[in-house]
Amino acid sequence: MEFVTLAVVTGDGLKKWVLVVAGNLFIAVLAARLVGCFMKKDWGEMITMFAAAVLVVGFVYFPDATVELLKSIWQTVIGS
Repeated sequence: MEFVTLAVVTGDGLKKWVLVVAGNLFIAVLAARLVGCFMKKDWGEMITMFAAAVLVVGFVYFPDATVELLKSIWQTVIGS
């Protein structure tokens, strides 16, 4: 009789897939809004959209590094 070992499923692959798909959709929406702001010449909103897009790209493609960067910035601000 042959025994089959079962792998432990953590859901990490699904989490990464959802993060990438949702992140890419959000980036596409931000890019469309960025173009709209550029056409209206609304520079303040355009800068805000660009900053949001950079933050989302960081979380989508480099989640661990982005979390560590934000932690280090927060620790510098509060002085811990």
